Amino acid sequence: MFRYGSMNASKSANLIMDWHNLKTNGKHVLAFKPTLDIRDYGYITSRAIETKIPAGLVTPDIDGIMYCMTKTFMPRTVLVDEVQFLTAKQIDELASIVDKLGVTVQAYGLMTNFKGELFEGSKRLVELADVVERIRSECTECSNEGLINARFVDGVLQTDGLEVVVGAEQLYKVLCRSCYSKMMKG
Repeated sequence: MFRYGSMNASKSANLIMDWHNLKTNGKHVLAFKPTLDIRDYGYITSRAIETKIPAGLVTPDIDGIMYCMTKTFMPRTVLVDEVQFLTAKQIDELASIVDKLGVTVQAYGLMTNFKGELFEGSKRLVELADVVERIRSECTECSNEGLINARFVDGVLQTDGLEVVVGAEQLYKVLCRSCYSKMMKG
């Protein structure tokens, strides 16, 4: 399952609540996040709720989720935060965990970058996930659904630059297509 949404859509909060519910029901759960997400290293946190859970770290240059599982214990569910930062090969590994081991994988993250382009991990998840579900949020400028993570520097909408700027939430606004189009025109 791939649950995606814009920034501030409470994706990590949803993951933490799912983790809590599974643990409360006695299920074995492992959580992971990519090392590219440098916030709260080794933990998944959410600005929406004041709870953190431990998370294994996945580096972009190696596989390893399946290795971590067999070295610790076999979970019922694997939860992955900020999944957009994983590689296509790592997403394939998540699919293998589902298909070969019968473990449920729930992945949470952004669908697109600030240019409106699919992240590599998200693209591969859309291709492979059994379920793709949007977590809704609202445009910061109107009441339409927020779809675009627009990046601003000194009040100016950015259309170029590094794909990833982690931990810089103050640079972003969630916009609907209409507001984004208006701001693109100037």
